[in-house]
Amino acid sequence: MKVDEAVGAIETCSSTEELKNTLQGIIEDYGFSSFNMLDAGNPHVDVPFYIGTTPENWVSTYISNGFVHVDPCVARVRRSNTPFSWGDVDVPKYEGTGRKSGAWKTMEAAQDHGFREGFVVPFHYTDPLGRVYSSSSAFYWTDPVKKYRFLLSRKRYDLHLIMIYWAQRAIDIVAEQHRNRQGILEAQQDPRTAITLTDRERDVLSWAARGKTVADTAGILFISESTVETHLRHAIAKLGASNKTHGVVKAIYLGLIDV
Repeated sequence: MKVDEAVGAIETCSSTEELKNTLQGIIEDYGFSSFNMLDAGNPHVDVPFYIGTTPENWVSTYISNGFVHVDPCVARVRRSNTPFSWGDVDVPKYEGTGRKSGAWKTMEAAQDHGFREGFVVPFHYTDPLGRVYSSSSAFYWTDPVKKYRFLLSRKRYDLHLIMIYWAQRAIDIVAEQHRNRQGILEAQQDPRTAITLTDRERDVLSWAARGKTVADTAGILFISESTVETHLRHAIAKLGASNKTHGVVKAIYLGLIDV
């Protein structure tokens, strides 16, 4: 399938299920057996959001062993914008004695499940609230590695371009689904609709974010220190924060204040 045909097929998708099936058909044309895209932006989550076509036994093995926390490819995705192959990733070698590293176990398990190589595409983006997200998309290869290397020498940039369009279409579809929800569900999806700060509350939080003390802020805004403290207290309560620092972090994260 040509790149323009692949992009055209992706842009006509109207659901994540349709996107999944479309990408599977595209990568099969290139020789890959399956794919998986997972959320790489939350290192503390044991089972991050994922969508893909890899066999259930591999998904089960990956989750049950907590490989997401030691997967060297996911770690590399978080600090890279450039696609790479599994073979490009440095993995501590196992010499036959002692404990195997988590990275080694992950790649060994992939081999045990029949995956000989993989092509990984990092994707980082910012949502309307200014929050940054990262995803890792892996294409799984089960044929001889020599064939994979030949394919990549000719089609590496095609695959990267296709995945950029696919990831963007996935974002657009999810955003559209959220917009179509009504009532409380819609409010839950957009934290700004649930939290409203007054101008003064935003002011005092903004100055706190810049390292200003209560006294400093009072002087800048020409109000009393007790008034500053009152606005801070109200803002912290609205944000559900435990203290001023926590409140500042949440306000920045939600796009309620600028620094």
